[in-house]
Amino acid sequence: MHTIDPNAQIKLVAVDMDGTFLDGEGQIPEASWALIDRLQERGIKFVPASGRQFATLREQFAPLGEIAIIAENGTVVMHGENEIYSNIIGKSSVDAVIQAVRAQSALDAGLVLCGRRTAYVERADEAFAAAIAPYYRAVQVVEDLAQVDDEIIKMAVNVGTGAVQEMATALEVPLQVVISGSHWVDAMNHGVHKGLALNALQEKLGISADETAVFGDYPNDLEMIKAATYSFAMANAHPVVAEAANFTAPSNLEHGVLQVLGAYLDGRAQL
Repeated sequence: MHTIDPNAQIKLVAVDMDGTFLDGEGQIPEASWALIDRLQERGIKFVPASGRQFATLREQFAPLGEIAIIAENGTVVMHGENEIYSNIIGKSSVDAVIQAVRAQSALDAGLVLCGRRTAYVERADEAFAAAIAPYYRAVQVVEDLAQVDDEIIKMAVNVGTGAVQEMATALEVPLQVVISGSHWVDAMNHGVHKGLALNALQEKLGISADETAVFGDYPNDLEMIKAATYSFAMANAHPVVAEAANFTAPSNLEHGVLQVLGAYLDGRAQL
C-alpha cells in the first residue's frame, strides 16, 4: 500500500532526508515547497528528522521559518532556537570513541564530534571536508578532539565504501553504534534515537501515533518508523526498515514522499 487513508487526521509528518526526502542529487525537490505549504495550511507540521546537524537543517529549511527539527539522529530536537530535547554524551565515552577511531587508521576514517555549539574535526584535508560538507555547515577544525570544550550529543565517523561494518564493529565503546549511511557510523548514548526524539515532540505537541506519518529508508530510522501508525519505508529502503514499516512509498528518485503526501492532501485513496 502506498497511500494514507484520506480520512486520517494527520497532524505531523516526519521525514528522513538522505535516501528518503532528498532527490538523487541530494537536493530538496523543488515541488516540495508548494506541498509543504499545503500541509501547513491544513495545520500539519512538517518535521525534518535526520542525522544531519541542526545548523544544516535549519539552513536547508530556512524558507519555512521556525519549524520543529529532529537533528543529529535524534539527539537534539529544536523548534526555532528553542530546545525541546537533547541528550549529552559523557566525556569518558567521547574519549573512548576518539581513541577507537584513531586506532583504525587503515580505514582512513574521519571523526566528527557533534557539539551543542558546532561540529568539531581534526582532519582538514579536501576529501574529508567534501565528505562532511552536505551534513555539517557549522564546523570548527581543532588540533585535538580530546581537548574540545563543548557538550557532545553525537559522534559520526566517515569511512570509505564497504568499511562501515568494520568500523561499527571496531567501536567497542559504551555507546549505541548505528550505521546511518553507506559512509557513516554514528555513536550516541544507549536508548537515544529518532524515535525517542519524535516521541518527545509528539508529547510536547499533544499528537498521537495515529496522527503521525513517518518516512524513512535506513536502520537509523527504525525506531522513528515504529512511532507512527502511518509509517512508510521507501521502495529503496534497507530490508529491516521495509519489514518494520506499515506501508511502502515510491523511492526517493521518484519523489515518493511527495507522491504519498500529495495523494493524501488530494483525498485520493490510490496513487
